[in-house]
Amino acid sequence: MLTWLVAAMLVLLPVLAVLQFRWLGQLSDAERERLQRNLRATTNEITTALDLELARVIVGLQVDGLTLREQAWGRYAERYAAWSAAAADPSLVREVLLADADGEGAVRLRRWDPPSRGFVRAEWPRDLASVRQRVIADRRAFVAKNEGIFIRPSELFAPDGATLVMPVGPIPPVSPDGSPERVIHVFGFTIVRLDLPLIERHILPSLVSRYFGTPRTNDYHVAVVERQRGRIVFEAEAGDAEALARGTDVAVNCFGVGPEQFSLMRQAIASLRLPPRNEPRRNVFFAMFGARRPGDNGSSRPTEDVERWRLLVRHRAGSLEAAVSYARWRNLALSFGILILMTVSVGLIVIAARRAQALARQQMEFVAGVSHELRTPVSVIGAAADNLAQGVVTETGRVRQYGSTIQTEARRLADTVERVLQFAGIQAGRASGHRIVVSPVGIVQDALAVSEPAIADAGAALERDVPATLPAVFADQAALRSALQNLVGNAIKYGGPTPWVRVSAREAGTRRRREVQIVVEDRGLGIPPADLPHVFEPFYRGAEAQTHQIHGNGLGLSIVRSIVEAHGGRVTVTSAPGKGSTFTIHLPITAGVVAPDPAAGLQVIDGRRQG
Repeated sequence: MLTWLVAAMLVLLPVLAVLQFRWLGQLSDAERERLQRNLRATTNEITTALDLELARVIVGLQVDGLTLREQAWGRYAERYAAWSAAAADPSLVREVLLADADGEGAVRLRRWDPPSRGFVRAEWPRDLASVRQRVIADRRAFVAKNEGIFIRPSELFAPDGATLVMPVGPIPPVSPDGSPERVIHVFGFTIVRLDLPLIERHILPSLVSRYFGTPRTNDYHVAVVERQRGRIVFEAEAGDAEALARGTDVAVNCFGVGPEQFSLMRQAIASLRLPPRNEPRRNVFFAMFGARRPGDNGSSRPTEDVERWRLLVRHRAGSLEAAVSYARWRNLALSFGILILMTVSVGLIVIAARRAQALARQQMEFVAGVSHELRTPVSVIGAAADNLAQGVVTETGRVRQYGSTIQTEARRLADTVERVLQFAGIQAGRASGHRIVVSPVGIVQDALAVSEPAIADAGAALERDVPATLPAVFADQAALRSALQNLVGNAIKYGGPTPWVRVSAREAGTRRRREVQIVVEDRGLGIPPADLPHVFEPFYRGAEAQTHQIHGNGLGLSIVRSIVEAHGGRVTVTSAPGKGSTFTIHLPITAGVVAPDPAAGLQVIDGRRQG
């Protein structure tokens, strides 16, 4: 079942990876189109809002011929009030001027005065000298030919870029019942001076913030530059114009009015909500554009250089394509990371399942081994006790032999039970108990004293080298004695026909960590290299133990490692087949811990005296 599951996952994961790659590609294409569509719509909203303000100024503040001829300034005041109510910020117009001919035919200049609701006489500003010359020239042409004054859209702005120069609209035909049948042209110019700094510093930032969000937090570089001179009109952040010089995602012209933008004019007229008139009216503003100016030789280019500014936008990633590509690769990385995680998870599940199977097998072997280890001494003890109880054995020498056998098997039984209980305690988190200051010399002496019968029965040669000057350790003496006893027992069991055991201790380490090392050596069978990495695993028994039928349950070394690691130490082993093994217990020396003080009956632990 596990094999089939792994095979299915190995087939499913590549298929899922291919499908995700295709899905992400389709999503990236859709996202690119969505971003481009939204960006175009956003930039159009900004340019339309800006051009609509300009259109409101033109249609709202232009003086028409009938108002000029009748000097009906009250009517113009209504137009001015309607424009002020509809404008986003009326202060964007600095002043409104009217240039026309006085009674003697000379060109005069008047300024609109809102408090008096009329135009008052004004002097020509020095910065409008070129506009004055243009008006005088157009006056001569008007007198000579008595034709209307027409302009191209490109001529709507004066050279300073902040002044609108608009001919006074002609008087339209009224009605067929006795009214004039032709348009009556009236000479004059409405001159509107705009506050460009206000537009650049307030209106543009407001529009960009409204549609793109707060600078430094949105995803785009935004700037507005002059089309002809390249002057930076506005940039959302310092350096945006320089970044946009390397390429744009969208570039839209704005701040101009031409025949192709007449829909904005109609929208501006509708937004002004001018009061109704009794006399017939029609919009005559459009008549100013597209016609031939005097001296044009019949040529006309009505859409030439209509817009003065250019709105530039680019994604901070370099372009929309780069942003979408980055998002695609990021999503691919995330999706493939998830797939890799799934693959690793499947691998871990397989490993865990196999380890569980191996653990179950080891546990079964452990149960079988423990059962054998328990059955054999119990059977021997039971048989010997029956023989003694029934009087089968009466000779003194045989009785002693039976008693020795019962004693040996009882010790073996007790050792097996003790190891099983120790392993159960370790699994429950009780690898060590109450800790006190102990001397390594005492630990070695206690362990060898307990192991003395086993050493004597095996006829093993024992050597010891444990200096009395070793520093003390903070440990559970019984647990460490049991661990050392396990190592000595293994050295005897695997020591061959003539066991030899050497137990030594020394102080070692570096400046960062000092430790006591307790070493148990033998010259026995040794451990094959294949078994060496597994000797500390529970229930593991190497090939040599099984070949030589050495009794055991595979728990001894696992118990040793758990006890030592619970004390903050470690166990290492070096071995060569046929030459023996060396096990080393590394125990850290705790700062401030010293050996017991026999004279005072006290022990010092971490610098504090304990009773």
